[in-house]
Amino acid sequence: MNARKVNRAFLISMVLYTGSVFGLSRLLPGIFSNLILNNLICEGLMVIPGLLFAVFSGERLTQFLHLKKIRPGTALMMVPFTLLSMSVITLVNLLSQFFVDNTAAAMMEGYGAANLPAFQLLFSMGIFAPLCEETACRGVFYRGYRKNASAFGAMLLSALLFAIMHMNINQAMYAFVMGIIAVLVVEATGSLWASILYHGVINGSQVLLMYGMLRANPSAYSEAAAAVNADMLIYALAGYLIITAITLPVAWAMLVWMSGHEGRRGALSAIWKERKKDKLVTVPLVLALILCALIMIITAAAPLLIKWMNR
Repeated sequence: MNARKVNRAFLISMVLYTGSVFGLSRLLPGIFSNLILNNLICEGLMVIPGLLFAVFSGERLTQFLHLKKIRPGTALMMVPFTLLSMSVITLVNLLSQFFVDNTAAAMMEGYGAANLPAFQLLFSMGIFAPLCEETACRGVFYRGYRKNASAFGAMLLSALLFAIMHMNINQAMYAFVMGIIAVLVVEATGSLWASILYHGVINGSQVLLMYGMLRANPSAYSEAAAAVNADMLIYALAGYLIITAITLPVAWAMLVWMSGHEGRRGALSAIWKERKKDKLVTVPLVLALILCALIMIITAAAPLLIKWMNR
């Protein structure tokens, strides 16, 4: 499994995802109007092509994906590490809201998430989604790119694919940061399970938080979005800049400790030191990026067009 095959798999994933969203959703509205079923289908379409390419390339999946056990101390440390590193993700999320809406919160409100069983919602978005997305992005994509590129180049491109596969500007901006941190977690521990845990803690905590808010008030997001203005975002951004300046160095120290605890001391510094000519861009990758970019532009422009038409 190399970069050329990764890019083909990514293009197929995005074509299938786009077809399901804009095609099957019209043929099967009952299924795709359900947030949980919609998410399960879309996540499956994102990960299956890459796994099939890996299998037919002769890869042993557990070895290729680096599905090795992590020590209990590392697993425990992942929780505070994740919570501390979330400050920078929130910072980027706030920054994106100067230009676009908070897509994840709007989606949960729009799909009536408060009326769904909490356990099903948590499984779909807090367990299944991280498992699929990490398998695809830090497993298939990142490992495939490492065959043809440096760790740094593979980290940036796999993070970009993770970002753009969300198909909206808001999530793409902070997903790119998440993608970089997830690769650092994988390199520090040598295991994909660590990044799955990292991603699961983020998704699970945010799902439970938004679910609780929507249970208390089904219109919580709409009301909050209507009340937010540029001044409030600036104050929040300034506050999170301070918080991030404090929490991020502590999170990095935890990551370095985990690296040593897993017997991988020096793995993080090697990411920046490795020099290798990257050969990652192929035609399928360019086509997939154009497709995703067009959908993101259309998605961002549609609400503005509707507002303009309703004047």
